Amino acid sequence: MSRDTDDTEAVAEFDVCGPLPSGTTVLESSAGTGKTFTIAALATRYVAEGHAELHELMLVTFGRAATQELRERVRERLVSAERGLADPARARTGDDELLRLLAGTDDEIAVRRERLIIALGDFDAATIATTHGFCQQMLIGLGVAGDYEPDATFVESVDDLVVEVVDDLYLRKWGRPDSGEPTMSRGEMLSLVRAAVGDRHARLVPADAESETAAERYRLTVAARAEVEARKRQRRLRDYDDLLTRLRDAMLDPVQGEAARRRVHARYRVVMVDEFQDTDPVQWEILRLAFH
Repeated sequence: MSRDTDDTEAVAEFDVCGPLPSGTTVLESSAGTGKTFTIAALATRYVAEGHAELHELMLVTFGRAATQELRERVRERLVSAERGLADPARARTGDDELLRLLAGTDDEIAVRRERLIIALGDFDAATIATTHGFCQQMLIGLGVAGDYEPDATFVESVDDLVVEVVDDLYLRKWGRPDSGEPTMSRGEMLSLVRAAVGDRHARLVPADAESETAAERYRLTVAARAEVEARKRQRRLRDYDDLLTRLRDAMLDPVQGEAARRRVHARYRVVMVDEFQDTDPVQWEILRLAFH
């Protein structure tokens, strides 16, 4: 479904063979109703109708498995469209509504098939990636402006570092004979810090807790989150969230931000985000700054 974002919240049915979306469009539907099918069909139309070359499309989803599935679905749709247009008469009368749409005059079919053939031959250049994968590509392209460090070590998880920090802070706080009774167990502290580091953009509360126990838990969690970041920088470690924040910060930089936004914007003519409800505030800010 395509949601019109005016005050009346009018909802209209989206027709994949209707006018191609422009501006910012949100499609809403339940699971299993064809969102991925629609993305693949739209990608095929943008390419075949000459609105964009395949490398000018960015298709974003969440998770490696979903990315692989989306790549396969897009390629299958490009292949089926190219092969279907090889028989214009059948394409014009068949059950495939997308083929019927693309099967215009003989001259139009020839041009559209050629565009699809070129896209398939250059399919590896397509940007079909997770949000983090897209951010990494953009940071590499921005170079110094993106604060990209090619010699930094990328890690999928910093949990080992979190455990190390929690152990150090716990012993520092309650490891001496005169430290007094701990207000929480080591396991409780580890659980708190894991949650805080796992969602580092979340605001920690309450900063002004009246209970000394709650205030102490807050202070230790804040300190642990900061210490994890400090040790990451010291050891030149980068994780998925760093890719997001560094690209976002590059776009907001008062000196080079405008140039960074222009470079990212110029790279793509069409951006489609699958499973948009999983987009977090930093991911949306990147998309908004570059494309919205």
